[in-house]
Amino acid sequence: MKKISLALLLCLVFGAATFGDVMKHGAGKITLHVLYVGYDPAKPKPEHVNYYSTATGAIDEAWKTRMADFKAFLEQRFEKADVVDVRDYDAAMSEKVDVTILDAGPVKLPAGFDRPIILMHEMAPNVGLPIGLKFDWYCQCLEDDALNIKTSHAIFNTPIKVNLTLVNRPTPGSFFNGFQGGTAPKELPMWKVIKEDPAAKDKYIIGMVAHGEGFNDSPDAEAISGGVCLKNAEAVALGRQGNYFMWGFSGSPNHMTDEAKDVLVNTVCYIKKFDHQKPIMKKVQIENREWVNEMIYRTDKGLYEKALIARKEGNARLLKMQQELKDRKAKGEDIGRGNEMFLKMPVTDDTQSFDDYLKSWAGSGMYDMFGTNTSAYHKYYLANLEYFYPLDAYSLQVDEDAKKLGISNRKVELLEKCIKMLEKGEEPALAQRVLERYTTEKFASAKEWRDWLTRNKANLYYTESGGFKFMVNIYKAETTAVVPAPTGDMKTANAAIMPTRTDPVIVSAKLVDEANGKKQVVVKADILQGWHIYAYVPKDSPFITTQPIIELPKGITNTEWQTSAGVPFTGGEGMFVWEDKATFKTEISTASLKPGMVIKCGLYYQVCDNNKCFPPKRKIIEIQVL
Repeated sequence: MKKISLALLLCLVFGAATFGDVMKHGAGKITLHVLYVGYDPAKPKPEHVNYYSTATGAIDEAWKTRMADFKAFLEQRFEKADVVDVRDYDAAMSEKVDVTILDAGPVKLPAGFDRPIILMHEMAPNVGLPIGLKFDWYCQCLEDDALNIKTSHAIFNTPIKVNLTLVNRPTPGSFFNGFQGGTAPKELPMWKVIKEDPAAKDKYIIGMVAHGEGFNDSPDAEAISGGVCLKNAEAVALGRQGNYFMWGFSGSPNHMTDEAKDVLVNTVCYIKKFDHQKPIMKKVQIENREWVNEMIYRTDKGLYEKALIARKEGNARLLKMQQELKDRKAKGEDIGRGNEMFLKMPVTDDTQSFDDYLKSWAGSGMYDMFGTNTSAYHKYYLANLEYFYPLDAYSLQVDEDAKKLGISNRKVELLEKCIKMLEKGEEPALAQRVLERYTTEKFASAKEWRDWLTRNKANLYYTESGGFKFMVNIYKAETTAVVPAPTGDMKTANAAIMPTRTDPVIVSAKLVDEANGKKQVVVKADILQGWHIYAYVPKDSPFITTQPIIELPKGITNTEWQTSAGVPFTGGEGMFVWEDKATFKTEISTASLKPGMVIKCGLYYQVCDNNKCFPPKRKIIEIQVL
């Protein structure tokens, strides 16, 4: 009994000493200096703020109150806390504090920035994408609850032991889409991060999730928690890479549960541990080997037939929704501009044939080989599982070299084999190709390759998000980052270009002479197969409804826009999308129209496929009147 008591006493003593390292003696405040970067409401409100909500009032509230809210909270919990407007922030300020919390943008951090920083909601991809972090823009659709939580992680346990209140709730509907849906449980334990406000009519600002696929495949990164969102169960809401921490949830302290406040405090303490520990790899690859499972799931006749049924049911919902809008309008209600457009959207019963469905998912090349024999597709995918590697950032291909050698391209034995081939002079060109393909090195001799592998083998790690490469557990400055597609205005001339995986929507426009002497502006979106833009989303959906844009010379007017038919979105109740093509038309007055005048038109849209979304984009076309 004495031994047990002594052991317990020692634990208490050492535990108190550890806690004392981060607590100010006798004051109850943590001995860290924290800088909050946000919007100062005393300054003019920027044209664009980094908050997103389906309720305008929530954005206004956030802009007015978040800085004061964070200031009061941080001053209560930490020995020293400063706040600064993002327009006055300079990265040098982070050199003078322990941890920075970045809640607004834009900011430009210098190359090699290595101070501890927490990136809130949208700021995670805004900062992360340009420098190649794993905090990509998966979906700005994170709600109030965390799930798939690593409860043993330090941010839930130290310096404050947080007893998370986990409640079983229905699994988000989107988790049942795709190959993962077959194993998704009906309920998941969830932890409330943003507290519920019974008096609130609308939601607060919406949070952000990053792709979870490949998030943990490098030693500098860790996914800690997912969240309720409109993507899959692997989406990351809380995660770290190097000295950067992604806090995807949107709430300021006044909107957080007490447990979430404590976890945020722990997160500040945790990220401090990674001071001067920069990320050692940069994300260059979006698609990874899980794509094989998704392709097996998608190339299925039963799934195709379910999609046809869903299309029919969705069209019935569309007609019902349009009738409800007509009834509201007949009573004199202002249904809003977006609903007016939706009311005029035609309904189409057109459906893809199974052949076209397979072509859209597997590609024409695969269809030419296997036709509608779905079991042949599945055998092909499984037989080549260990040999897929990037064609580009968004698609994979079979590595015939690795397949010829019969060694998985994610096993270090492949490197060993190729170095031995170089040493023996056996197919040196093939061996050199494979070594360069799966490493970041370009040695010219077998000896250099052997020396490199001998020196680094114990520290090699394999990363698919880093490009299907074996890398050494040190910083690799030469690895290139994924450069995100621009999110601001894009001026473009009409050109014969096709949509790609890096830019899935091509917008074009033209001025058309009509038989009645009038002119019509026609804006067209060509959409990459497998992707879609949104024709209509419910009020509380975070996805962006496509909006046609027109800027006319003075004295010129236009009629209401007419659109092509949208189709029901499978897996999104009440959502309608455009796939393949979308057309937007409006007539303009011609009495004052003169040659040389310029009409600006285009689209504001968000494009997604079943696994990922791009940030909203605005594309403008300039048409000169002839």
